[in-house]
Amino acid sequence: MLESYIIIGLTIATVEIFKTVKYFKTKRGKLIIPILVFLIAGGFNVANAYIFGGMAILLALKGGLELGAVAGGLYSMGQTYLNKDDVK
Repeated sequence: MLESYIIIGLTIATVEIFKTVKYFKTKRGKLIIPILVFLIAGGFNVANAYIFGGMAILLALKGGLELGAVAGGLYSMGQTYLNKDDVK
């Protein structure tokens, strides 16, 4: 199975690609992004378990959702840091 940091990186990269869609630049679209991070990480980890084996699909979903929460937190911290530099 792929390591968790790979799943988190793929999740963040995929969400960044989705954010280029015009809808995600709206107020409502920005509210959906954290949910999208959560669900994409769950999906990636389920695909990881299905392709490479190593754990049951339900456990993989649970682990993926946890990784989504981690990815969302890392992403938020990074955005806060980047926006802090823009203010100066």
